[in-house]
Amino acid sequence: MAETKDARRGAGADLWFGQPGQHSTAPKCEIQAAARAIGAGLLILPDAMDMSRILRRSLDRPQGLWLAASAIMALPADIAEELAEATLHDLRAGPPTPPFDGLRNEARGWASFASPGEVKAYFAACWQRLPDRDRRGFLRAVRQKRRAA
Repeated sequence: MAETKDARRGAGADLWFGQPGQHSTAPKCEIQAAARAIGAGLLILPDAMDMSRILRRSLDRPQGLWLAASAIMALPADIAEELAEATLHDLRAGPPTPPFDGLRNEARGWASFASPGEVKAYFAACWQRLPDRDRRGFLRAVRQKRRAA
């Protein structure tokens, strides 16, 4: 029995491909520029970062999601998984480095590069490690800052 398009798309399909009948809001000239960039990229295989900058500038969110999902789904499953893992790895800041410029400055710098998931994971781990007295002090400082705002 042939696999249907909807069955192959999986649970996240609406996020990637949008709802049926949904249209892009990007101007036609931007779509054409993206199509030319993709064509040129396939011919000369430029650096992936150069291509990503062109596509980010040229495509709106639904188009970018559609293009990324379509490209990933065109790959064999093992390669698609490896690509997704490598891409996520490249987007993460990695673990914090030893402090050379003062602990707070280093922490602030790391947090500016970290993904939201990394910040949440490290925050949760640090929170669990904090003594109760420090947790209460932290929460008190947050409440005072909220009242002042």
